Amino acid sequence: MKRTLLALTAAVGLILGLPGSASAHSTDDWALSGQFPGERGYGYAGDSQSHVSGVFQGVAMWRLGNKVSLSTYASDTKTDGYCAGLQIRYEIYDGGQWAGHWHYRDVPVFDCTTGGAETGGVIKEYFYSKYPVRNVSSRACHADSSGGIIHCESNWHGPI
Repeated sequence: MKRTLLALTAAVGLILGLPGSASAHSTDDWALSGQFPGERGYGYAGDSQSHVSGVFQGVAMWRLGNKVSLSTYASDTKTDGYCAGLQIRYEIYDGGQWAGHWHYRDVPVFDCTTGGAETGGVIKEYFYSKYPVRNVSSRACHADSSGGIIHCESNWHGPI
C-alpha cells in the first residue's frame, strides 16, 4: 500500500510539474495593440503557415531590432468536429542572455466555421513582444468550440 501511494504521488507530481502551454495573451511575454506594426517602425519579417488535418494556420511577423510583432489567423477547413487553432514557440532574451529553451503559447484565435483557408478567425490586434524574441515558429492545432487546444501537428513551421 505504501509503495502504491508513493508511486501515485510521484505520478501526480510529474503530471502537475510538466509545463503546459500558456495563452499568448495571458503571459508577461506579450502585449496587445490594435496599432499596425509599420506605424511603430517595425519592418515586415515574413510569415509561417500550414494546412494540416482541416486546419489552416498562419502567423505574420514584423521586427524592430529583436522585438517582434505578430498577427495570427486560423481557419477550420474540414467538417470533422474540431475547430481550428494554433500555437507558437519562440525564445526570449532575458537576464542578459538568450533563454536557451522554448516558450510555448496557445494563440487566442480560433475558427469553427468550416470555411476555406484564410476565411476564419483573425485577431484584429497585434501581439507585441515585451522582451527580445527570436526563432518564432507556429503549428496548426485542433481546438474545441471555446478555442481550447486539444492536440497539434508535430511539425513546427518557421522560424520566421
